Amino acid sequence: MRHLIVPSVDTQHWLNRIKANDWMEPSYSILSLDDDKKAIPLSAQAPKNTDDIWQGLEFVELNRRKAAKRWTDLLEAELYQRFEEFWPKSYEIIGDILIVKLEDEVVPHQREIAEAMLEKHPSIRLICADKGVHGEFRVRNLTPIDSRDGDTSTLTRIREGGKVILIDPTKSYYSARLSNERLGNLISAKKLAKTLDRPISVCDPYAGVGPAMASIISSPNLVDYALIGDLNPDAVSLLEQNITNFTRKVDTKVVIKLLCQDARLWKNTHDYLAKIDLLLVNLPHDTVNHIPELLPLMRKNSRSLIRGWAIINRDEVAEIRDTIERQLKQHGATEIDLQCTEVKGYSTSRIFVRIESWQTFN
Repeated sequence: MRHLIVPSVDTQHWLNRIKANDWMEPSYSILSLDDDKKAIPLSAQAPKNTDDIWQGLEFVELNRRKAAKRWTDLLEAELYQRFEEFWPKSYEIIGDILIVKLEDEVVPHQREIAEAMLEKHPSIRLICADKGVHGEFRVRNLTPIDSRDGDTSTLTRIREGGKVILIDPTKSYYSARLSNERLGNLISAKKLAKTLDRPISVCDPYAGVGPAMASIISSPNLVDYALIGDLNPDAVSLLEQNITNFTRKVDTKVVIKLLCQDARLWKNTHDYLAKIDLLLVNLPHDTVNHIPELLPLMRKNSRSLIRGWAIINRDEVAEIRDTIERQLKQHGATEIDLQCTEVKGYSTSRIFVRIESWQTFN
């Protein structure tokens, strides 16, 4: 392909002129060359090299691959057409890992898929096939397909709210889609601290690797006590590392208790009772059943907040709200302000909801 060579300082002038005449080859970018020069790709309709319009500038022929708008553009045309209806339409990125579900028809070509995806996404290190979830803790079953540098480790890092979080999707559940809910946790925590006019105590018994704690526990003068845990020992191992990183630069002292234990047993330990101002319950399939087991942890005689998430039938919103309000009252809650809000659809008949309750336990 023919390229016009121009000094870098004159690039915009020539680019405007070439585009105005529709002489630039579409889907190709300008290349940077040595000696502070640029190469502008020209279409076949552009005037010959000897035309006076180029004012004696140089040209060079360069072999270039067409810029891909989609990763499938990088597949061989015959291969793409043969399996056009089966190529994956979507994928998920966690840190530097790309996770994709493959139809059986294209599994024999997973290597070509991975190579195209790595070329399309230069920040991705590892391509993994998603085989669903498995095991006691329902973690991702991922099979590495290809790696940019030979590293097939599924340990990665993401940045959320300015904090770096260690994550391994094969060891603990993590959802980037809940980042707005975690931001809501921080906003609510600050509102509660302002209401109480003091630092608050927080409890996250289903913390995973701790993304919900990243912003809350690292905010100056917001938290003075945190009871955090998970039943999954692999998750707790990463949680411990993350909590250390979250609190590394926090000036205010935060007392932190980390547990690898069924949170329903925490009420049996006297030191954990009646200490918590903010409770997070992120166990979507069991949140409603677990809330009563956690209420003994809530502080008495002051305003407190519970934020939980549940997957329920679409027509059960009112019933779930009444059930939780009844649970709260049975544990002495008064001045209850309870909301049950749909966050997103989960299936044709089920929804993912946020449960938020402000109350005072007597």
